[in-house]
Amino acid sequence: MYKLAFIGGSIDSIAGYPHFIASQMDKKFEVLSGTFSTDAAINKATAKQWKIERCYDDYQSLIAHEKDRIDAVVILTPTPLHSQMIIDLLQANIPIICEKPLVGSLEEVAKIKKIYDPSKHFLVVTNNYSGYPMLRELRRKIASNELGEILSIRLKMPQESFLRPPKSVKYPQKWRLQDAFIPMINLDLGSHLHHLAYFLLHEEPTSVMAHYSSFSKYDVIDDVNMLLHYKSGISGNLWLSKTALGNRNGLHIEVYGTKASASWHQETPELLEFSYNTGEKTIIDRGSDIEIPPNTFYNRMTPGHPAGFIESFANIYNDIATALDKFHKKQPYLSEYIYGIDHAHFGLKLLHSASVANQQSTFVTIANGDTH
Repeated sequence: MYKLAFIGGSIDSIAGYPHFIASQMDKKFEVLSGTFSTDAAINKATAKQWKIERCYDDYQSLIAHEKDRIDAVVILTPTPLHSQMIIDLLQANIPIICEKPLVGSLEEVAKIKKIYDPSKHFLVVTNNYSGYPMLRELRRKIASNELGEILSIRLKMPQESFLRPPKSVKYPQKWRLQDAFIPMINLDLGSHLHHLAYFLLHEEPTSVMAHYSSFSKYDVIDDVNMLLHYKSGISGNLWLSKTALGNRNGLHIEVYGTKASASWHQETPELLEFSYNTGEKTIIDRGSDIEIPPNTFYNRMTPGHPAGFIESFANIYNDIATALDKFHKKQPYLSEYIYGIDHAHFGLKLLHSASVANQQSTFVTIANGDTH
């Protein structure tokens, strides 16, 4: 069992508890230490509630005392704080599991790449939605040509949180209301859609057109539309919003091919719908005769007992455990399910180019780069 430390992710955060539960669900990891909040009271309260004995006032103290006692650090702080933490952890040769997005700008990822050495460093980014079994099944069907030649992909992630914030947490946090050249909504939601499009197509877009809007009382971008072109001829459309009333988390994916189309909604994650060129429509779930990888972790509960958000996160942590095993054996550790700095870098290139496209009101070419 691998030993983890958390930086960030306190009991009053959105990301902390899902990571805490998912990382330990299948006994691959154990959270033993952390610095969870800059608020001393919340930091101590988190450690007490989670029964964490080794709690530190700041991440520098954690690195100094935990370097030889843990196997990896999970970064769960607000995105603007990631860059320096990643650099300090890399310099200490501590494996890193970072909540998406990796960082907030191309300049920050460039600084990290000057230090990052894939031969001695472990750095992965958690993209939890691709842990859903039915999305992994959809990926397989696309790769096996069951949908035919892919014509277009449409991903949307509308939320209502800037007009009707959830009452269960303090929202929006101040750091979500600070736009830079890449607006926070693109880092927060757009990074998910970039990852999922690549996860399904295994291809990065070559150009982007974007239009930004601000509809809420906050002086930030809160609604984004993007059009994507791919070298293969696929067209893409991304819509992300925090001002779409009626949508709690409306993540929805549609893939259109010459033989069939597929549709998946995150709020009903067990169902994957297909429409064929014969006019036939089918809906499959985990109980159908399908070929998702024969992994018992996809079936912790029998079909009919829906697997959801935490379970998809746990699938990612199981994949990370496999990656750590390979890392310690001096083997390449990135895989079809686990992505690192280069994938995150291309995502930032896309989002940076989208901001340029919004300014220029035209398609902008995205610089070529590694995609894995």
